[in-house]
Amino acid sequence: MRIVELTDYTMVIMKDSEDPPWISVGRIYRHSKKLSAPIRVALPTKVRRERGVTDIKSKDAVYNAGMLVLFFDNAIKGYSVQDRVDLYLFEF
Repeated sequence: MRIVELTDYTMVIMKDSEDPPWISVGRIYRHSKKLSAPIRVALPTKVRRERGVTDIKSKDAVYNAGMLVLFFDNAIKGYSVQDRVDLYLFEF
């Protein structure tokens, strides 16, 4: 998954060509809604350590036309457009 747009409190994520075919932002969104679980965004471990950032948890999400829009309570810091990210539904 890649960040394609970023503001202070929103992040737009789309599937990347490097992602396996069975993973999609739509599937993650539907599971999140079904389980009432927030979507967590994580940078790869090496990047996370270099930037000194932690994973962030969304407060809400919207899915449309292959794009997952995530909304956050706090300002997003340490993430950039074109960053490759992983999405999770559960605490880790």
